[in-house]
Amino acid sequence: MNARKKLNVAYANDCLLMAAIAGGATGSWVVFLLAAAALAAASVANGQIRHRPTRR
Repeated sequence: MNARKKLNVAYANDCLLMAAIAGGATGSWVVFLLAAAALAAASVANGQIRHRPTRR
């Protein structure tokens, strides 16, 4: 596994952890799912999670 994939997995796990905290604090699966989707989308939008390697 290369470094980009390891970073993507780390950021995805971080999104799930934060969503689990939010969902657990409210006791709601809906909050967990919404938080996970929002955090993952934000990570993709700001470039933390990259689908394709950047060109040089």
